[in-house]
Amino acid sequence: MPFLQIFLLSIGVAADAFACSVVRGTAIRVNLFKRALVLAGIFGVFQAAMPLIGWVIGRFFAGITFIAEIDHWIAFALLGVVGAKMIWDAFQPEDDETIVDDGRVQFRPAIILGLATSIDALAVGMGLAFVEVSILKVALSMGLITFALSLVGAWIGHHGGGKFGKWATILGGIILIGIGANIVYEHLSA
Repeated sequence: MPFLQIFLLSIGVAADAFACSVVRGTAIRVNLFKRALVLAGIFGVFQAAMPLIGWVIGRFFAGITFIAEIDHWIAFALLGVVGAKMIWDAFQPEDDETIVDDGRVQFRPAIILGLATSIDALAVGMGLAFVEVSILKVALSMGLITFALSLVGAWIGHHGGGKFGKWATILGGIILIGIGANIVYEHLSA
C-alpha cells in the first residue's frame, strides 16, 4: 500500500477521534495542553492497537480459499460500511457524556470513547488483512496521526471551534469509502 493511501487511511480513521476531541476541547477549562495530551494519548493508543487486532482476526479468515477470491470485496465492504456509518453518525445528535470536567480528563469515559472511536480501525485492520500491506506501518501511522489530530482538535474546541467536528467525521467517512473503492478498482484492473 503506497504511503499516500496509508496517510489518507490514517486521516480517515482519525476523523472521529478528531471530532470528539474538538467537542471535548470545549469543556477543557485549565491546563489545555496537559489535558489534551491525555485525551490524544488515549485516542492514539486505541487507534494504533485496534487495526493490529483486526488484522490478526482478518488473517485467520484470509487463509480460507473462497474468501481469498472475494477479499477485495470484503475490504471494500468493511471500509464502505465504516465510512458510511461515520457519515451517518455526523448527522446524529451528540450525547452529553462528560469526559472532561473542571479541566480534568475523566479516564473511564475517555477510555470508553477511545474504544468507541477505534472500532472503525478494528474493521479497517480486518479489511487490510486481505491486501498486501505492512500492518505495523499502518497501525503506527493511525496512532500517530490520531494523536496529532486529537491534540489539534482539543485546541480548536477549546478556542471555540466546535463546528469542525461534524465535517471532519464526514470527510473521514468519504476517505474510507474512497480507499475501499480504490482497492476494488486496483484488483479488478490488474
